[in-house]
Amino acid sequence: MPRSICVVGGGIAGAGAAFALPDAVDVTVLESEAIGGRLASRHREGCIYDHGADHLRLAADDRTDLVRRVAGEALVEITAPIHQFDAEGTITDRPDEFTRWSGANGIDEIVWAFLEAADPAIEEGTTVTGLARRDDEWVVSVAGDRRRFDAVVLATPAAATAVLLEAADWEASGRRRLAEVAGDVPHRTVDVVALHYPFAVEVPYYGLVSVERASDVVWVGRQECKPGHVPAGESLLMVQLGALWSAANAGARAQETALEVAHRIAPLVGDDRLREPDWWDHHRWGRGLPAGRPEDSLCDRTLEDALAVAGDWVAGVGQAHAALDSGLTAGRKLAEHFGLESTV
Repeated sequence: MPRSICVVGGGIAGAGAAFALPDAVDVTVLESEAIGGRLASRHREGCIYDHGADHLRLAADDRTDLVRRVAGEALVEITAPIHQFDAEGTITDRPDEFTRWSGANGIDEIVWAFLEAADPAIEEGTTVTGLARRDDEWVVSVAGDRRRFDAVVLATPAAATAVLLEAADWEASGRRRLAEVAGDVPHRTVDVVALHYPFAVEVPYYGLVSVERASDVVWVGRQECKPGHVPAGESLLMVQLGALWSAANAGARAQETALEVAHRIAPLVGDDRLREPDWWDHHRWGRGLPAGRPEDSLCDRTLEDALAVAGDWVAGVGQAHAALDSGLTAGRKLAEHFGLESTV
């Protein structure tokens, strides 16, 4: 009988873990909300915009080859460069050795590509409420139902991982410590605003990144630089606000935030028309970016009982590529635990 493994979390880390597990393993992915996690996309009035991670950044290495092989035609490359700006709003070129990608139908399409290649059973809207270790198996509780698996991957946000580990019926020396570390991982709240304009913004860059990451605006991404995302002659800017701004304006209404952002972007880009978008959207990521990570040895201790953890918080970097790498590593290590050959 093949091994059965439960991947809790359907973001890029969970998709990476499912992909890395051998074909001979039965994999089930349980996602409490929607597949994609922070690789999230929205559609409006003919536009596609990525309102979590703005792109998947990859160096020219084996990981790029893997992503291109798995995602194939689902990928679109962002060829325009990224520039940077300082506290005075001065924009300069920025050295860059990376390629950047989104999905033809949104960045969440990359997550789906890895899941389709892995071909697990997928259950969206399914919340795991408990874990227990019984007779060398894992009992995963879901809405009163108890399911048995040979192994578990927790590809969940740090806070959710901490809750599950803290309450787990599992006698393991490192369980409580890992739960404490996961619960203590600091995160930055991130506000993201979409600003749409019925005209093209004529600038030579795809994105603007702040040199001082503590500034109010830390990122501006032009969605029209992603092939097929924005109709010709229009512009759609995704603006990420800094953690200090987001914390100080936690009580602001979405419309107030969007209009204030538009007034900040206009002088930065040098186009006064940007003060008046014809439509906008807003999303707040309450635990958007991790600012710490656990020790590798602490995470590896759980592999003794066939449990792995994955996510950008495990990598300590709030980037899509780091979350993917974490998931691929978790899947590979679980395969090795069972003496099986991983797909990566």
